Amino acid sequence: MKIFKNVLLAGFFLITMSVFSQSKITGVIFDGDLNQPLAGASVVVKGTSNGTATDLDGKFELTTTQKSGVISVSYLGFVTKSIPFTVNGNSVNLGQIVVLPDASQLQEVVVIGKGIIDVAKERKTPIAVSTIKAVEIQEKVGTADVTQALVNTPSVYVAGQSGGYGDSRITVRGFQQDNTAFLLNGQPINGMEDGKMYWSNWSGMSDIANFIQVQRGLGSSKLAISSVGGTVNFVTRATDKKEGGFVSMGVANSDYFKSTAAYNTGIMKNGFGMSVMLSHWQGDGYNQGTRGEGQNYFISFGYKPNDKHNFNFLITGAPQSHDQNFTKKISDYLTYGRKYNNNWGTLNGDYLSLRTNFYHKPVANLNWDFNINETTQLSTVLYASWGRGGGTGDYKARNYNIPYTNGQINFDQIYANNLTAPGGIGSQPANMLIRASMNNHAWYGVVSNLKKEINKNLSVNFGLDLRTYNGDHYRQVSNFLGLNGWTESRYLRDNTHIIPNPNTLPSASNTVTQSYNINPWYAFFNSASDKQKIDYDYSETITYGGVFGQVEYSNDKFSTFFQGAVSNQSHQRFDYYDYQDQYQDSKKVNNVGFNVKGGAAYNFNEQHVVYGNAGYYSRQP
Repeated sequence: MKIFKNVLLAGFFLITMSVFSQSKITGVIFDGDLNQPLAGASVVVKGTSNGTATDLDGKFELTTTQKSGVISVSYLGFVTKSIPFTVNGNSVNLGQIVVLPDASQLQEVVVIGKGIIDVAKERKTPIAVSTIKAVEIQEKVGTADVTQALVNTPSVYVAGQSGGYGDSRITVRGFQQDNTAFLLNGQPINGMEDGKMYWSNWSGMSDIANFIQVQRGLGSSKLAISSVGGTVNFVTRATDKKEGGFVSMGVANSDYFKSTAAYNTGIMKNGFGMSVMLSHWQGDGYNQGTRGEGQNYFISFGYKPNDKHNFNFLITGAPQSHDQNFTKKISDYLTYGRKYNNNWGTLNGDYLSLRTNFYHKPVANLNWDFNINETTQLSTVLYASWGRGGGTGDYKARNYNIPYTNGQINFDQIYANNLTAPGGIGSQPANMLIRASMNNHAWYGVVSNLKKEINKNLSVNFGLDLRTYNGDHYRQVSNFLGLNGWTESRYLRDNTHIIPNPNTLPSASNTVTQSYNINPWYAFFNSASDKQKIDYDYSETITYGGVFGQVEYSNDKFSTFFQGAVSNQSHQRFDYYDYQDQYQDSKKVNNVGFNVKGGAAYNFNEQHVVYGNAGYYSRQP
């Protein structure tokens, strides 16, 4: 019994000594860029696994048995900082510890396209600019699309449109998307035909974006014709210098699930490096009948043979399909509930949507940075994109009324009606099917910029912007709804816009018997033949060429720039469905565009800066 008491006393003594030998380290971590507390930063005693994270006020408290050593402070997007400590007594307060944004995110990680990407420097470039970093992108986006990263950005408005994944729009200073330039590493990504953005095709951007910069108003982007509303530049990770990887999984409401895996080899001794990111997502959507599914991929190869040359090739894409919901009367929502969507129903007990968007648009580019000498740099990007896909909807006569039961499409009734078609071949106005309106295109371009530094304050830029585009637009059958085929006829037009007597024109008819899967991977590799197209079939070819120049002066207090550009854009349309052979090709139309713009800024001190810019702008339709 005595021995047991002695052992117990000795154990209690050792525990007491251990507790009293521990020391407490405290402090506050600050974001040196925004001058505010940094929540969630990692604080670790170097050489150990002993660590903690800062709270919402940037504060941390760490206990250790060491009387001296080094703590390491790290946070995604910031330079890791090491702080030595020595404990005199039982605690030490390290006070305010300032960490700075990782400049490599703007230059070293994005090791390509330095003369093309056009990252404006805040408080120096005389334009209104906001930069959203990778950490903020992840915090804002969550399970939504990348447009949510721009929420709360000054002069930027983000709104949903069709209730499905990626159905969003962005306005900058009140200008629609066709008057705002959207760039990927300096590469223009607005639609060549209408200038619009379809964000469901860019759902992977939130995974690969290193930062997003918004230049409001007449920005300084190095394109032959920029924009009035502003410039939104998505800067992606190039081949990362550091080796490592990660795997992540996330879930959200409406059965949303996303998994991501990424790996970087780092820049190896032979100058090569590779980065790979793959992800998959799926969910049911907030509204009824807005299911979605897709993948994101990003592959980047880098090569730096010496200090003069730097190459980087990347390919990224986000194949996806999502069902859509459109605006309805308030009375419909009051009757069927706030999640009501009338674009879907069931066929033989299985879910079926009338409105589905499906698309796959891989984008590839090759960047080459050439340091000719210490004051002259040439940056060039060759890029290409291939889009395949479209959107589904009903194909019927105007007087064909779609049957509904309890607010949902009665596909079984449509199917039963189609079974009565003679020979199983449907036509208007008696029958209905689900069609897919296709938009297949190929887009190639090059942007090149030569920068010459005259002295430490003055620099000039000259460059060119060349693009060529071909888009095919037609309709094909995605679901016959019980039919074996579909037939239709039409008059073939000549070169007149008004047809006084259609009966004097030749006619054509066709019967289609093949339907096409709306899986985006299938659609990318399979297109309808000419004999299997319905309703319309036309193509558009666009060529674009422009040159630009810019002069920029800056010192510690004052900066100014002047830029000018001129371009020519040609359009030609080819209609293979509604016109006679000799009238299928339209005349080629050329349109000239140009802009001149300039600006200046003056820094009074660290807190006050005055800037202004103005320009004259003429853009092709």
